Amino acid sequence: MTSADLLRRLNRLATRRGWAIVETQGSGSHLKVRLNGKTTVIAMHRTVMPPGTFRKVLKDLGLTVEDLEV
Repeated sequence: MTSADLLRRLNRLATRRGWAIVETQGSGSHLKVRLNGKTTVIAMHRTVMPPGTFRKVLKDLGLTVEDLEV
């Protein structure tokens, strides 16, 4: 999954659950995302996100893979 695809899914999830999502530009090619009171950093590269990075983002936001399948 690319970072752009992950952001689309996070926005869709936030809309369906009525959560607030705030995206702020971090340093360089990174984006800070605050979802429902929890914060993480997502690297905005065009390649597929490494599995460990993807799991870390989900862990930071308190989500599971099933949450993103909306």
